[in-house]
Amino acid sequence: MIETALSRRTVLAGAAIAGMALPAHRALGAPEYAGPATDGSADVIVIGAGLAGLSAARHLQAQGSSVIVLEARGRAGGRVHSQRLDGGQMIDLGAQFIGDAHTHVAALAAEAGLRRISAAVPGDLLHMSSEDAAPLRGSPEALPLPMIDRLDALQALWRIERSVASFSGEDLARLDRIDAATFLRDKTFLDPAYRAIGGYVEGEMCTALADVSAYEALEQGASIGGFSGEGSSIQWFLADGAEGMTRYLADAVGGSLILNAPVSRVAQEAGAVTVTAATGTYRADRAIVAVPPQFYGTIGVLQELPPSWQAALGGWRLGSVVKTILVFKEPWWRRAGLSGMIVNPGGVFGAALDASPEDGRGILIVFSTAQGAQALSRLPDEKARVAAAMRWLRHAHGTGIPEPIEARSIDWSADPFSLGGYASRRGIGGWAAAPDLFAPHGQLHFAGTETANRWRSFMDGAVQSGLRAAGEILGAGTLPSVQGAD
Repeated sequence: MIETALSRRTVLAGAAIAGMALPAHRALGAPEYAGPATDGSADVIVIGAGLAGLSAARHLQAQGSSVIVLEARGRAGGRVHSQRLDGGQMIDLGAQFIGDAHTHVAALAAEAGLRRISAAVPGDLLHMSSEDAAPLRGSPEALPLPMIDRLDALQALWRIERSVASFSGEDLARLDRIDAATFLRDKTFLDPAYRAIGGYVEGEMCTALADVSAYEALEQGASIGGFSGEGSSIQWFLADGAEGMTRYLADAVGGSLILNAPVSRVAQEAGAVTVTAATGTYRADRAIVAVPPQFYGTIGVLQELPPSWQAALGGWRLGSVVKTILVFKEPWWRRAGLSGMIVNPGGVFGAALDASPEDGRGILIVFSTAQGAQALSRLPDEKARVAAAMRWLRHAHGTGIPEPIEARSIDWSADPFSLGGYASRRGIGGWAAAPDLFAPHGQLHFAGTETANRWRSFMDGAVQSGLRAAGEILGAGTLPSVQGAD
């Protein structure tokens, strides 16, 4: 149902920029487990120390394999990054919300002993059908659209769900030529329904629908179980930040992790892999590439791939996300019976969610994706983005709302190690060009949420992909066999 679909994160940001913190704020300290800047060898080299790379490395080590993990940043975590503000509040600049259906992440958080905070907040939501429209108050169970528009949206969602459930590889050639915007237009009759569903899907994809194919959109839907599965993906977050998971994994990997080690060359030769990084040259039997696909050229792995893969990666589409975090003395919206949720499909600020802790502070997370994020990226700095978010919030709630006591606004596109949002996408024709993209190739294996076939673009997809890549290696005959890998 559209009510369920639009009551979800809608536009979650994927990660945060370590170097963009304002001077008044403190980022989490750099870990002490960075390995030596020297040449070395191991059974496996893992490129990238996000959730995917760290999950793969820990699993390989647990099975008796030696590992070197190379991370370009000065911290582990990738697109997961938490920060403690001057007021003491922990915030997630990047990936944050989790659902019970995210079994791998839920298990990891429990193993690490991290405390959950429920994301369920009682109260009404505010809906704006366009950027300048007057806000309408309504129940989270009922989207405030005129009846005819609601019926159109419901029938369109039903038709899309059927497409997600029934499409197959036989449809690839046809659906990969059609852009997702045209596909959605064919499923709707009226503009309000198209804008409502299109804004939601663009939030999920963090990419303009005109830039990706219908097949890519349906593949994404299938990876998360359709609208009904996706609606259960925002049930809780972690009191001390999602980075608690990556720090836990990095501690387990220990001295095998080398920070500040951007990779510039990957070469397969004589049945082995040689990786050149800023910290030295490393050799291994196999390598796991666990960075976003838009960096395959930067790290020198692109030339190692088949021409069809290079063609698909040549049309790769970068996601765009800006995550703005507004911290107030208290969650003032709750006094009015509001949940803090604002839905503004297709707007520069597409949605807001309450992510308040249990200590009385009020935190609103404001999300911008696709064209909205690109518009915010053109503002001169972080302060200007925060000011724009506050103007939008006052339009929704009225001019009497308080000023935030602290605020952040993170533009992922400006991060040189991310260049986009919580996921990037195949362009139109990318599936037809290389349907086997991210399969093992020679001594190379691939991980990262973009490579996942379940919960793609979520933290759970990242963890699953790392375990899958480790399982491929452990089952290849050069290393010990895997036990219980996903």
